[in-house]
Amino acid sequence: MLVFCFRESARLIVQPCCRCRCLSVARSTSSSSTSNPSVSLDFHRDASLAVLTLCNAQRRNALTYSMMHQLDAHVKTLHEWSRDKSTQNNARVLILTGYGGSFCAGLDINQDDTNDILKDGREMTEHMSRVTNCIHSIPVVSVAAIDGNAIGGGAELTTCTDLVVLSRQSTITFVHASRGASPGWGGGRRLVNRLGRRKALRMLLLGESVSGEDEAERLDYADYVAEDGESSLDAAIRLVADPILNLPCSQSVRAIKRVVSVADGDEDVIGISGRLKCNATDLGCKAENPVRAEIDAFVHVWGGESNRELIQQTRESLKDKK
Repeated sequence: MLVFCFRESARLIVQPCCRCRCLSVARSTSSSSTSNPSVSLDFHRDASLAVLTLCNAQRRNALTYSMMHQLDAHVKTLHEWSRDKSTQNNARVLILTGYGGSFCAGLDINQDDTNDILKDGREMTEHMSRVTNCIHSIPVVSVAAIDGNAIGGGAELTTCTDLVVLSRQSTITFVHASRGASPGWGGGRRLVNRLGRRKALRMLLLGESVSGEDEAERLDYADYVAEDGESSLDAAIRLVADPILNLPCSQSVRAIKRVVSVADGDEDVIGISGRLKCNATDLGCKAENPVRAEIDAFVHVWGGESNRELIQQTRESLKDKK
């Protein structure tokens, strides 16, 4: 049976830093932090900038269940940080990134027995849908800084931030259909909002991917692409964080983010906690709630015969590469 619970306590690192280029130094680099799957949260520049880092280097930062719960705990901390009503609240920018040259390879399918992973998809998808909704609704400017690969659920994570910054070598690929699955972390709905119906279908069903090199020629999915030899994190700081942190008023930044969030329409069905506020009937319309529809679609195929066989094939291919 799937045990979806904390396996280790969330690791919160709060290290205010006055210099933007101190990020690599301020981030924890102990052997335990890089060998054990974890999610870290660092604060910099008088707590005006937060950096959320996924770390499971041996699995290209694929998320374990423990990491999902750590991510949840950190996102709750970020909402408290960003919603502090005191005049000392400097919160302005959140950067989501991955450790060691990769962004995220989705769910870590090697963390447990396949049957356990595939047993109960509803609990996992509702959890991750809520967490990504919370990231999407956080009242600061959020940026996904992507080095290497963002695959499957990792590709979905790239949709939950306001802006996307790619390195030249990065790729974003939605592999759900080839695994007998569908998006379940909120990425399907947000991909349509970002790119439109036709482009979303091509990415989800026909394997079209996003690459940093292509985006450098014509921005489509991404908002910025790093220079040659520059990491996405450094580019996100240079192109997004620095200009926003140099604005005169943090309250103005958060007010503008609020205006855009409401105009975007997500807050019609999603509260600040990331949960559904009401159903379609409550909204006075007959349309199916898009958040609930995505969750239900994922649950319908996750753990089915095709999905189970394809996940097992993927696991075996990963073993062969060792």
